[in-house]
Amino acid sequence: MNDSSLPRSSTPRHIRLDADAPYLANAYHLARIARAVYADEPVDHLPVLEDAFDRIACFQGTRVFGFVAGNDEDVVVTFRGRDDNQQLAEAMAYGQVRWVEGRAHGGFVKLLETVWEQILAAFYDVRAHEKRLWVTGHSLGGALAALAAQRLYAEGFEPHMVMTYGAPRVLDEIAATAYPVPLYRFVNNEDVIPDIPWPTLFDTYAHAGREVFVLPSGAIAEPRHSAGLARKIDRANTIGEGIFLSGPFHDHTMTEYVDKLARYAHDS
Repeated sequence: MNDSSLPRSSTPRHIRLDADAPYLANAYHLARIARAVYADEPVDHLPVLEDAFDRIACFQGTRVFGFVAGNDEDVVVTFRGRDDNQQLAEAMAYGQVRWVEGRAHGGFVKLLETVWEQILAAFYDVRAHEKRLWVTGHSLGGALAALAAQRLYAEGFEPHMVMTYGAPRVLDEIAATAYPVPLYRFVNNEDVIPDIPWPTLFDTYAHAGREVFVLPSGAIAEPRHSAGLARKIDRANTIGEGIFLSGPFHDHTMTEYVDKLARYAHDS
């Protein structure tokens, strides 16, 4: 999976993170990074990443994969979403465990533990403590990203921003309320994964951070309770411009998030 599906005439070729840019511009570039982690070829040879980062270190554990990418100014930690139905089934089976604040989904905490030392080793290689730190991920990888950023903060790092795409809830109310760094949670139209109900009798789950709801056209509706009317207006204003493909599975794909956010991109 690569960026060849994006129209080069209207979207920037280079990934560029900019702390002074609007958050939506950074959301597009981080979405491209979050999509790159799904590539079939080695991520450290992807042109879209090689152009932006001079050091890329992959980490891999029990059904977890991602990478740490760094350049002179920025470091990005990226987590891939689920690989198979077994991973989702195992995630569904866990209750909550004690976390750095409050409680968190035990299955995701266990998965994060399998790669934590690798992430810290990669941080040492890229001198992460001297640079801006971004954390991102899609789907179940977004849940891992949210956990990783909170733990990194507890261990003395200062993540600049977290952006997740189609991520499920992973924290309890205490942990979500105490979330210590800026987190933007993107939800694309009919994507249902952010609202997935974990089967539990006693545990409750809450989202941390700020939700950014993406309409079929790519326009933004905030907060989500305004999205119903906004979606109807959005569709009415785009009649004649083509038929929107949509649905829970289609809207959950990382490519859909990238394509929708392309309008907010800036180039270097």
